[in-house]
Amino acid sequence: MTGSAGGRSEGRRLRVLVVGQSSTTPGGMSSVQRLHERFLAGRDDVELHVATTYDEAGALRRLRLMVVGIARALALVLGPQDRRPDVVHLHVAKGLSVVRKGVVVAAARARGIPTVLHTHAGAFADWFDALPAPARSAVAWLLRADRVVVLAPGAREIYTERLGLPGERVILLANPVEWPETVPERDPRAETVRAVFLGRLIDRKGVFDLVDALAGLHACHRARLTVTIAGHGDADAVRRAVTAAGLDGSVDVRSWIGPDERDDLLGAAQILLLPSWWEGLPMSVLEGMAWGLCPVVTPVGGLATLVRDGDNGVVVPVGDPPALTAALDKLLSDDEVRVRSGARARESVRAFGAEAWADRLVTLYRELLDP
Repeated sequence: MTGSAGGRSEGRRLRVLVVGQSSTTPGGMSSVQRLHERFLAGRDDVELHVATTYDEAGALRRLRLMVVGIARALALVLGPQDRRPDVVHLHVAKGLSVVRKGVVVAAARARGIPTVLHTHAGAFADWFDALPAPARSAVAWLLRADRVVVLAPGAREIYTERLGLPGERVILLANPVEWPETVPERDPRAETVRAVFLGRLIDRKGVFDLVDALAGLHACHRARLTVTIAGHGDADAVRRAVTAAGLDGSVDVRSWIGPDERDDLLGAAQILLLPSWWEGLPMSVLEGMAWGLCPVVTPVGGLATLVRDGDNGVVVPVGDPPALTAALDKLLSDDEVRVRSGARARESVRAFGAEAWADRLVTLYRELLDP
């Protein structure tokens, strides 16, 4: 464990440097970082600094943002001692994200500044294992942080084994959710049932499995259910699949949407759909549950323990559209169960509120500084 860094004196605010992608970038990782920045910036005991190293813009803008962001982070970490951060918190996925954050981790380590590596990639193990041996060694050296945050219990071994970290350095901390104080009362007798899919529009998120499943619904349920699919990716490919399945009248496909439009959708819906092939702990499911929706998910990543089949949601096998069809037919046949599961889902994520999550992070930072 790294001790006190940067000559921090008691009584002043804790200087925290957050390194990651732009909080306006589509996806769950940026949603977490947006809450991270917002709920740290609002605290009297924290002085927040942010270095942005990625945004989904044009290639030249991405390159410029990466260079400027890394330079800003390194300038803070390697600069005058009385201006250095006390803790560096880095949001990381895989690929180039590892290189961008790893450079900063190594610099902070050289200056004795504690680092927290916040992992987001459900497929990190597959990416790491496909690297040549020298590259794996380099990544493990770059990412030797003081603490590695994982989103699900099964992810601990992924990082301890591949990065060569002792178990006590890898900690479990679920994603936060912005808690809506009030949610609409769902009417089980409503003629139309609305469902929402929020996620990247790629195979591995199960969006095409979902389209296949919707096409197989009982005719009366297809007539009653309307689905909105929204996310970043190839929306046109999903639209073509919807048209080919004859679902144009009941499935609306949108590109990535912002928080306000997302909350409008969640407030009007009863079901949250995410039949993903892999996950960490997806923000869309936490957000849907916080709004009182019944989640229909697969048992991957943190969802395996968060969603209990038949209690606070529905769990279906990975890559099994017929099983998903059967689960939706059942939900649409029992209105009371669907609404009750949504209410239980909301209660089961109450502890994931962003304010309490930020409290836990600040406690972690202080533990790193005062072992």
